[in-house]
Amino acid sequence: MDAIDRNPDTELCRLLNGFLDYTRKEKGYSEHTVEAYRSDLSQFVEFLLHRGHPLTVSAALSKQPLRLFLHDVGRLKLKARSVARKVAAVKSLCRYCVKTGVLAVNPAKALSTPKLDSPLPAFLTEAQAESLEGAAAADSARNRAIVEFFYGSGIRLSELHGLTFENIDRRSMTVRVMGKGRKERIVPVTTQSIEALDEYLKERQGGADMRDPVFVNAKGERLSARQIERIVSASISQVSEQKKKSPHVLRHSYATHLLNAGADIRAVKELLGHASLSTTQVYTHISREHLLKVYKQAHPRAER
Repeated sequence: MDAIDRNPDTELCRLLNGFLDYTRKEKGYSEHTVEAYRSDLSQFVEFLLHRGHPLTVSAALSKQPLRLFLHDVGRLKLKARSVARKVAAVKSLCRYCVKTGVLAVNPAKALSTPKLDSPLPAFLTEAQAESLEGAAAADSARNRAIVEFFYGSGIRLSELHGLTFENIDRRSMTVRVMGKGRKERIVPVTTQSIEALDEYLKERQGGADMRDPVFVNAKGERLSARQIERIVSASISQVSEQKKKSPHVLRHSYATHLLNAGADIRAVKELLGHASLSTTQVYTHISREHLLKVYKQAHPRAER
């Protein structure tokens, strides 16, 4: 039981539970993100209790305790990304408080976020992506369809997890998904994705009504996000030795291969459902590295 659960009747913890509910239902954050925020804010509550601060909004959400909390976090020698997430949780909470009228001014506005490195996303080569279909198909038609949908449309784990049959338009070869912030978008899917889906439906147990989940287990229940992650990881393991084997690797591969083939970055941004072009631009770095590698391997006067 975390600090929020142990102090449910305090003014601050009631506010925190309301905020977490808001991030889940109104902002459309994934359960993973909501739980991460809960963990960070619970740590904040523990800090306040240790320092003897009352768990009231006025005492807790002011400049001094927020700064002291982040200073205390800094002494733990956490990775910059972990510290940045805690700062983000606090800032998001304070913006919520201003928006709902709980606070008149935002006490976290001046808090600084640690600078993060931007490591290039892990992705498969085109040859590995081609081999992936066979690797997944050897396991089951369902698993092949899952892999094909990820690589053929670039959708996120949460988006594939939530798919129902009414989201798939065979005539237009598109799939409708609900992305981050509950933003709906329609993206094309490949012929291979539809073919893999048809093969899966031949052996799928249970009905296939329009509102039924697409990917289910042997009991006909929707696969959990964790089960989907394991399926993708097992398939990637058969074609690549890289450490990262999540569904996002297939999303990264989708975007990278599109750009390598000359796709416009703005079109890729829309396909991925990115809010900002700067988020998509990381894939241009991957493409440049790919071109440089090709140049060094092929040009007779390039450095070896």
